[in-house]
Amino acid sequence: MAGRGRPQRSDARSDLYGPRAFAGGERMKYRRIGDTELEVSEVGMAVWPLSTDAWRGSDEEALALLRKAYDLGVNFYDTADVDGHGKGEELLAKAFAGNRELVVLATKVGYDFYNDATANGVKGSQRWDADYVRYAVEQSLARLGTDYIDLLQVHHPTIEAVNDEALWRTIEALKEEGKIKYFGAALGPGPGYHDEGVLAMRKRGATSLSTVYNLLEQDPARKFFTVALESMTGILVRNPFASGVLDGTVAKPEDVRSGGYATARSAPWVREALQKRAKLEWIREGQDMSFPQAALKVYLWEETVPSILVETQDATHLAEACEAPEKADYVREEIAEIAEQYRRNYDVPKAA
Repeated sequence: MAGRGRPQRSDARSDLYGPRAFAGGERMKYRRIGDTELEVSEVGMAVWPLSTDAWRGSDEEALALLRKAYDLGVNFYDTADVDGHGKGEELLAKAFAGNRELVVLATKVGYDFYNDATANGVKGSQRWDADYVRYAVEQSLARLGTDYIDLLQVHHPTIEAVNDEALWRTIEALKEEGKIKYFGAALGPGPGYHDEGVLAMRKRGATSLSTVYNLLEQDPARKFFTVALESMTGILVRNPFASGVLDGTVAKPEDVRSGGYATARSAPWVREALQKRAKLEWIREGQDMSFPQAALKVYLWEETVPSILVETQDATHLAEACEAPEKADYVREEIAEIAEQYRRNYDVPKAA
């Protein structure tokens, strides 16, 4: 595949990591989030698979995987205060104690699990009042063992939250006080939330917008790219492997297990997704890359995407993902063909 013009990025590790040697990390590449100085690895790491009930291992095993990612060149880690009720933040503090300045840490605020952890599953009810937001941020700072958060994201904002002037005044005040460097919005929980995303970028000047985007679920993320380019917002890709379908974690409908890491999707959804996955095999034909790597390269084609938040509990899958940035870029015609096939649902009948 021929290459194309890419957004500005750096391959040099010395500026980020100093003299420390990294095994395999030379394959990683870096991009800036929007117009900020935050330079993040093209492959970032979502921490929730290691810090919620989905994780079946020990804390030591979770820490080992986080440090493995670091050795592979990953410097961007995304968690939420509600993940394991602070567990994700605590793991990051332990994993990178003494190396805080070498990593970019993102967390989220919005769910009051302190006082109401049963109203919405384990998350709690959403709260956006100034007292709560300030309290929650202080708790996150303490758990992270730091005096600043690189990127604070409003967690699953409703349209009312995006329009809440008091909330955003509080966020701006936290930035002015140096408790956070930048702020963004993490849409969800699933795909969708187009209006919330556009408003967060245009009205609130969000530095980043975290959204579901993968080969099987491209809307509304594709509609965000143009707005993000205009507003200098970085689109953080979430769920890049479509709940395990694109990386082989889920290979048949029977792999669905309620509450587990692989997927909480329905069997009909998985059946349709696997059929579409088979239709996409051509994207790696003749290329020296695995299918998961090919998927990551498709997402990295978008210049507004600084980092893809890989969700994994497996060191081998992690290493494979971290090799993707060095692979050949797609060309515009190939990206257009994928978009056209997606429009046709990859010629697969929709699940009932």
